[in-house]
Amino acid sequence: MTRPSLALWALPLCANAASADVIASNPDSVLKALRAEGLAATMETDDLGDPKIVTHLTGKSNTEFSVLFYGCTDNTDCSSIQFYVAYDMPDPVTALKMNQWNREWLFSKATLDDEGDPGLEMDVILAEQGVDDKLFATTIDLWRQSIDAFEDFIGW
Repeated sequence: MTRPSLALWALPLCANAASADVIASNPDSVLKALRAEGLAATMETDDLGDPKIVTHLTGKSNTEFSVLFYGCTDNTDCSSIQFYVAYDMPDPVTALKMNQWNREWLFSKATLDDEGDPGLEMDVILAEQGVDDKLFATTIDLWRQSIDAFEDFIGW
């Protein structure tokens, strides 16, 4: 199983409940944290009216991805987010290949759409206490590592 870095194993243990800088119930805090990490991000809404942030990575990959909000009540007071990216491949990717990713990688999950195009997602619980800026920055770094590796894996 691929383990991005030893420090990332401690993610759930490092959260500082007294310092909730980033919390899903305050989508602007997520937007601000993404921007603090140098990501150009814009706030939008999804088809259900829930918050949605569109942004892109810089560096090796200039991949656009979405931050989707879940567990929302009347399009507010959300409890978690999901980083999500989809790829439009010239040839379909097999479920076997996506299962290989899912067996070998922690934290992120590979998916396929009806046309065999792959996607990658990572769930982040930001309910109640949320997380501090430092932990959220580590989460973004983990997402960046996952995207870089996934794009190599699918030949993007």
